[in-house]
Amino acid sequence: MRLPPRAGPAPLVVTGHPVEQLTDPAPAALRQRLVDAVAALDGVRIGPSYVCVRGTCAFQLAPVLAQGPAEAFLAGSEFAHAHPPYDGSVHLMLPCRWAEPVVAAGWGVVVAPRGSLLVYGPRDEAETAVVQHLLAEAYWFARGAMPPGTP
Repeated sequence: MRLPPRAGPAPLVVTGHPVEQLTDPAPAALRQRLVDAVAALDGVRIGPSYVCVRGTCAFQLAPVLAQGPAEAFLAGSEFAHAHPPYDGSVHLMLPCRWAEPVVAAGWGVVVAPRGSLLVYGPRDEAETAVVQHLLAEAYWFARGAMPPGTP
């Protein structure tokens, strides 16, 4: 996975429970754009998170489509969630081999549960596109499938 480097310093985050971004939150409109994009994916249901604070928007995959490995899910069929608007970051599951490129490019940090990533909230349109791409990868991981057009 190739990602452009994220500009600027990393925000302060808590990597324990609850996982959250403390500084430099995503603007509410960009967070909402991410929620809307994931909600439009086939079989995704939006609801409260099984594992995070109130106000978190969880992305849960329909059981019939949730064919990925157990490590593709935070809990139940929840493969990712957007933290509340005061935070704006995203918590998601990706294959372990993808964590290093995400962290190396400055987009997030590895957090609990094992294999999950806190992806920093986007600050502009370009960053929103990268975070949306990561959410799509988490979706396909949870489905146990490759994105369309992948060789």
